[in-house]
Amino acid sequence: MVNINNQEADNLAAHLGQNRAEFDSKYLEKGESGRMVLNAIPCHFLVGNSCSVYEHRFEGCKEFPAFHVKDFNKRLFTTYMHYDRCPIIFNVLETLKKDLEWQYDSE
Repeated sequence: MVNINNQEADNLAAHLGQNRAEFDSKYLEKGESGRMVLNAIPCHFLVGNSCSVYEHRFEGCKEFPAFHVKDFNKRLFTTYMHYDRCPIIFNVLETLKKDLEWQYDSE
């Protein structure tokens, strides 16, 4: 889940040639606290394994999957949820399997 601020939403709406009301109703979900997040998983802007608005992406997307952020191990479920969608996560986990000589036990 990517948190979005007003400036980021303004920037992407302008890039897409939409006003904020149109952009918000099409792409965002707003919580009671005013927090904004994308209203779809996978993201509307993910085309194949690429971001179609890469140069205008949100800050949370720039740091995704946040392997560098403290307490990464507490977000493993979310990481695994995106394994088949995110080439970064896929490649990191596949490299770890190889480096750790992970073997699947079918029993």
